[in-house]
Amino acid sequence: MKIRAHETFTVRRGWLHKGVKNILKHPRLFTDKELNPCKELGIGANMVKSLRYWMTAFGIMQEVQEGNQKIQELTQLGALIDKYDKYYEEDGTLWLLHYKLATNKENATAWYWFFNIFRANSFDKSLFLEEISDYLKTQYNYAGSSKMLEDEFNCLIRTYYSKDKEENPESTTICPLVELGLLECDNGEYRKRTPDGKAINPLIFYAALRDQYEKDEILISDLIERQGSVGKIFNLDKGTLFYLLDQLEKSGYLRISRTAGLDIVYIQEKKSFYDIVSLYYQKILGVEDYE
Repeated sequence: MKIRAHETFTVRRGWLHKGVKNILKHPRLFTDKELNPCKELGIGANMVKSLRYWMTAFGIMQEVQEGNQKIQELTQLGALIDKYDKYYEEDGTLWLLHYKLATNKENATAWYWFFNIFRANSFDKSLFLEEISDYLKTQYNYAGSSKMLEDEFNCLIRTYYSKDKEENPESTTICPLVELGLLECDNGEYRKRTPDGKAINPLIFYAALRDQYEKDEILISDLIERQGSVGKIFNLDKGTLFYLLDQLEKSGYLRISRTAGLDIVYIQEKKSFYDIVSLYYQKILGVEDYE
């Protein structure tokens, strides 16, 4: 479990590209005392700590012990994104980052709770704080300060919502995941939003599905009800879920059976998560193997 590891900063536009570029150049960027990451990255000390956290929480960087020091290296997902979408501009990339964040129970505990456990679709700050406090006490025997949890609330909200977006849409301080439109606000009342099915590329949805299931038969009810399911992570309703499944069925990736009172998905093409992510990028770029 981690709370407030982000140093109160959401990830900002340009940060992830800058972080990836610099750990490829300096694999001990965050751990070598001879290096000055603030100078290399052009951000302050607390922002450096925040960026290190976010790169891990998004699943694009991992730290490996080498001798008496940790080195930073790209994960397989981080390497794929760096190959095909170096500047983190594609909508599919943002959905992948969100998927990895909201399924990361260990490193992004509040984000996991918000999309998987927290049942309220409309809420205010007080309800959020009450519910997450109860969850952390029950699950982790955590009794942190109210200030810590308020910081977690503020950071999570800013990950998906910015009141400045309309006035200054090009602001570099806005988190890129705001573009997903998963959260809206009206006078302090927040609401989770179900995205339009067309906003999510079916291959991104399929990659997430295959990341969670190795079996070839999946109950559709699991896809929307189970903790960590693609339905919960992407905040889908049944109509949107079936729209995405139908798109994948038309492309031959799966088959949907609605017999005997059970809705079941049968996987037709047994591609891995990383194969599907690669295929997504190749299709949107219109190439077979983009370099």
